[in-house]
This record gives sequence, structure tokens and C-alpha cells, in this order.
Amino acid sequence: MVKVKLKKFTAFAKGILPHEADYLLSIEQFEDLQKVEILQRLKENAHQQQNQLPFNTRINKRKYSSLMDWIQKRLDTIDVDKYFEWINEMDRKVITDAISNEEEKVLLRRIKTYQHPIHNFMKFFELVINYRHYLLIRLRHKEYQEANQFIEKYQVQYDYSKEVNTKLHQATVDIINQFKEKNGDSRQWEDWLLGLFGDTQLDGFNRYMAVVRLTFLYFNSREFNKLKQVYDQLDGLLTQGMFYTRRILYNYYANRLMLHSKFDVLQQAEEYGSLSIRQKNSDHVQYLSNFSSILIRRGKIEEALNLLKESFAEVQKSTNFYHKIGFISFYIKCLNLNNQPQRGEMLADSFLRIHSDDILNQRWYSFFTAYIQALVKQEKYQKVLQTFKKYDLLSRDVEDRKKSIYLPTIRWYYEIALLKVGEMGSEELVESIVQCSQEYLDDPHKTFILNQVLSELETYVPRSVILAKTRLYKKQHA
Repeated sequence: MVKVKLKKFTAFAKGILPHEADYLLSIEQFEDLQKVEILQRLKENAHQQQNQLPFNTRINKRKYSSLMDWIQKRLDTIDVDKYFEWINEMDRKVITDAISNEEEKVLLRRIKTYQHPIHNFMKFFELVINYRHYLLIRLRHKEYQEANQFIEKYQVQYDYSKEVNTKLHQATVDIINQFKEKNGDSRQWEDWLLGLFGDTQLDGFNRYMAVVRLTFLYFNSREFNKLKQVYDQLDGLLTQGMFYTRRILYNYYANRLMLHSKFDVLQQAEEYGSLSIRQKNSDHVQYLSNFSSILIRRGKIEEALNLLKESFAEVQKSTNFYHKIGFISFYIKCLNLNNQPQRGEMLADSFLRIHSDDILNQRWYSFFTAYIQALVKQEKYQKVLQTFKKYDLLSRDVEDRKKSIYLPTIRWYYEIALLKVGEMGSEELVESIVQCSQEYLDDPHKTFILNQVLSELETYVPRSVILAKTRLYKKQHA
């Protein structure tokens, strides 16, 4: 058996994310040019997930080993989640009188050398408050003075951070309500949130919270160019090591996927999506669903289906029904597109029987669009009509027409079923397609999606769809 050279380092390097590689190369001060060469190759590979380039086997493997240690230490040093864990552990030990002398030395050193702001400033400040109590009751005057001076110096900044954090909650309520209802307007928070993100004297936790809320806000208002400006700025900060932890990087990659998908830049969306699903955290199900939707749009149906199959057992354990319904919906759609609509129908029937209330209350459109598609593909038109009647889907569709994200896909499935059972004429269907589509002709993204839907519908009712497309083309180029 041939021994693979640099196996350990190559496996380690595959786990390095693009922003980590950029940061590491920006801070290195090696006089050893071979180590710089290794880091440069590390960066190249991190930025191109396909066609990975080999590392130089002529370089002494001890240099690779020492570089692994250097990389891990540098990333651990700036990891905001690791620092958060340390704060919580020290706080627990201070409160329970369990802190050791060595741990106190580290804590006192961090108090003395503190440079404002850090990401977890509020939590660190609260740790120092508890530590001050601990010191005072033990008559440790010198250490007490050091902790007290820190508190007095940064009390104003702490009060401001707490005030911002409380106000962020109100902004979040307004923004998420709009996201759920798909109406209303939360843009009164836009300038304030942009100000928080740009405030270099504010703690990183609140700054990043502002970015997350701006993401929802701009998706609500469909202002993707504004969101791209925010993310381009965030991209630069992440490269500098700001807000660093892999959890945040995975979230950033997942959001970049959604942003690129809105501009129909699907190759880049796929690249970000493949990065976002590397780690299994509480948002993994959502990231999988978003990534699989991009694979579907790129025609990689089998790849998407295999990805969803591998994760099905994990999804069944999830308690987040918003994400769970999204995943199941994409799974059904994948089965449909992979010429397995019977399996799609069986999965939908089973899931609907158990979770109908959750589906109707949260993501009815995603689920029923996939379900009805499975029925239409099998020419089960009477079951389509029965399902619409049982769950009052037409009324829900009419209500959704007020929302900015509305598309008439499920209505067209219904009308195809009516046509097939003789309850609707061909010209009536053509008119419906034209009327529903023409208001989106000025929206490139919605036009792109509708063209994909019409291409599918053409396989069921070719004459009607071709007539509708012809009339829409004339309107668009009039």
C-alpha cells in the first residue's frame, strides 16, 4: 500500500475556509519563504473547492506540522465563540468560588490589557462586575482597584451597548413580523441599523446583530443591491478577522447563497452553498434546503436528491418546523424532477397527515407547490382539485397575491387540473397565464423564475403555454 504524502496536513487544509486563509496570509510574518509558499497554496485551494492543487512534498514535513499548530493557535485567538465560552466558564467559577490562581492571572491580564471594543464586550464587562464582588469580599484591594478602574472606564460604553441591544429587539420584532406576514414596512430601522454596523466603537456582537437584521429587512423590501453593499463591506471585515468564528462564516456563506440566487448568479450561489453546509449546527437543515434549491435550478437534480437523502434522518429529529417544512418541500420537488413523483406524493401525504397545522400556519406555499406538482406529473387531476378544496388553497393564494414575493405557480397547477377535467377552457388558461405574468415583466428575477415554471407547464399543456408565451413576448417587446 502506497503511503500518501502530507495526508494529515492535506486533510487539515481542506477544512480551512476562504476567509480564514485570507486572514492567515494577511498576518503572517514568516522569514521562511517555504512556509509562505504553503500558506499561499492553502489560500488558493480554499478559494477553489474543485481541482485542489497539491502541496509541495519537497518541503520538510516538520514545517507543515508547525504550520498546522500556528494556524490553529491564530484562529483560536480571534475566535469570538471560544472567547465567549472562556468568559462563561470564568464567570461560573467566580460565582461558585472555584477560580484557580492561574485562571485569575489570565483574567487579570485580560482586564489590564483590554482594548475596546471586543466582540463579547457586554459579557466580559459583566464578568468583571462579578469578579469585583469576589475580590472586595476577600479584601484583595490591589486586584479590586484594577477591576473597579475597568468598570468605571467602560461603564458608559456598557450602558450604550445594553441600550442598543434592547432596541435591537424591537427592531427585530418589526422586521420578523414583516418577514412572516410579507406585508407592512420595517424600513424605518434601516438607517439606524446601518449606523450600528458602521460604528467601530460598538461591540462586535451588536454590530453583527445589525447585519443579520439588515439581511431580513432588505429581503423584505427586495432591495438586494443595498444588501450586496452591506455584504461586500462585511466580506472585507471578515477577511481582517472581525466577527470571526466558523458559525458566523457559515451563516455568511448561506446568506451569500441567497443573495447571489436573487441576482441569478447561480454558480457563485452554489459555491457559497457548498461552504455553508460543511458544519452541522442548528441551522444546517435550512442551509441544506437552500443549497439543494440552487442545485435544482442548476439542473443538478440527482446531486440535490442524494444530498437530501443523506440528511433525511437528521431532519426528522429537528424541532424547527419552519426549516423542516422547507426541507421536505425541496425533497418532494427533487423526487418529482427525478421522475419519482409517486414517491414525492407518498412523502407529502405522510408528512401532511402528521403536520398539517404546522404546514398551513408556516410554509403552506412551499409544501403544497411541491405536493401539487407531484400530483400533476401523475395526471391525478381530481386529487389536485380535492386537495385545493380540503385545505382552502385558493383562498390562501388570493391572500398571498398581496405579498411582494408572490408567484402564481400553484394557481396555474390548479387551472391545468381544471382544464384537464373539462371545467376550464384553453383560452381561459392562456388569459390567466398572461394576466398573472405581465406584472412581473419588469422584474428580471421573477421573470427568470416564471420562465422556468412555464417551461415545465409546457410539458402538460403545450398549446396553451406556447400561446401565452407568444402574447407575453409581444407585450414585453411592444
